[in-house]
Amino acid sequence: MIGVNEVLVRMRSCGVCGTDIEKFHGDFITSPVLGHEVAGEVEEVGTDVQIVKKGDRVIVHHHISCRSCFYCKNGLETLCEAYPRSNLDPCGFAEYFRIPEAPVKGETVYKLPPSMSFEEGSLVEPTACCIRALIKSGIKAGDSFAVFGVGPAGLTHVQLLRLHGTAPIFAIDVLESRRRMALKVGADLTFDPATEDVPARILDTTEGAGADCAIIATGNPKAVALAISSVRKAGKILLFGSPARAPVPLDLARLFLRETSILARYSTSETEMQMALDLIGTEQFGRSN
Repeated sequence: MIGVNEVLVRMRSCGVCGTDIEKFHGDFITSPVLGHEVAGEVEEVGTDVQIVKKGDRVIVHHHISCRSCFYCKNGLETLCEAYPRSNLDPCGFAEYFRIPEAPVKGETVYKLPPSMSFEEGSLVEPTACCIRALIKSGIKAGDSFAVFGVGPAGLTHVQLLRLHGTAPIFAIDVLESRRRMALKVGADLTFDPATEDVPARILDTTEGAGADCAIIATGNPKAVALAISSVRKAGKILLFGSPARAPVPLDLARLFLRETSILARYSTSETEMQMALDLIGTEQFGRSN
C-alpha cells in the first residue's frame, strides 16, 4: 500500500557503492540504508502522482533538500538538514521499493530515455556525484589532475576530466587491471603506489611543479599524504571517496606554506542528476544514442 503522493518501483538494476560495502561491514558514516544507484520500472503510482505512470522506466535520486534553507540557497544542498531524511523504502537493493512523497513531489524521479538501459541508468547517480565534485574543484581545461583510486568512481572522474580537456591526467591504483582501464578511458599515465614513488613521478612529469588538483576517490587514508605531496603550490586536494574513520597525520606547516586547499564533496543534488542523465548515452561518454 502506497500513499497518494508515492511511487512503487520494481528494481531492475542497482549499483554497489563503496558506502554500501562499508554498511555491509557495519562501519559507515552515512545513512545505513543500502542501495541508491537505482533504476527500475514503475509498478504503481499514488492517486495524486502526475510525473510518472505505471510501466515507466525510471531512476530516482534518493535524497532531496528543502530548497529554502541557507545551504540550499548557496548551492550546498547536500548539507541541508532535510537532505538525509528522505530515502528509498526499504532500500534500493529490494525487489520493490517505495519512493516517498518528498522526492516524488520534488520531481527527483526521472524517466529513462528509450535508448538507455537500466544498467546505464544506475550509473547516473554516481556520475552526478563526480560531476558535483569536479565543479567544486573549479576545474579548467588544461589543468593537471591526479586521481587516487580508479575503481568505478575514479574511472568516471577520469572520463569526465578528459571531456573537460584537462591534461595530464594521472591515475593511481594498486591494481593493474584498474590502471589498464584508466588508460583506456582517458588517463595519460598510471602509477602503482605500492611499488612507485608517486609524488616523485608526478613532480618529474610536471617539471617539478606538481598536479593542479588531486582527487582522492578511495577511502584509504594513505592516499591523503601522497596527494598532498603530489600537488603544486596553491594546489587542491579533493576528498571524494568515503573516508575511513581513522586519524590522518598532516604536515600542517607544508599545507600552510604552500597554501594547499583541502576540499570535500559529499553526494549530489538534482541539478547534477539531470546533467548526468543528459550526458550518459552521448557519443562523448562512450556510446551513441
